[in-house]
Amino acid sequence: MTRRAVESVIGKAALDEKFRHALFSDPDATLSGFTLTKTEIHALKAIDSESLEYFANCPGLLMAQSMLALHHENGDIRME
Repeated sequence: MTRRAVESVIGKAALDEKFRHALFSDPDATLSGFTLTKTEIHALKAIDSESLEYFANCPGLLMAQSMLALHHENGDIRME
């Protein structure tokens, strides 16, 4: 397992409100689609929900999301 999968989970949780809520309401099911070690799963489960919620709603991240969406709509970038 690489650091990339952990970053992917955290990034998705920061950007996707439904995923973020699923991560805290049913972490085992939510994380089952990722290739993670037991240690990584334990670490992700230990993330404080209020801290992640605060991070997800910080102005800088919201601005970045808006800019990505705008560039995606314009065809400048592809979001997969």
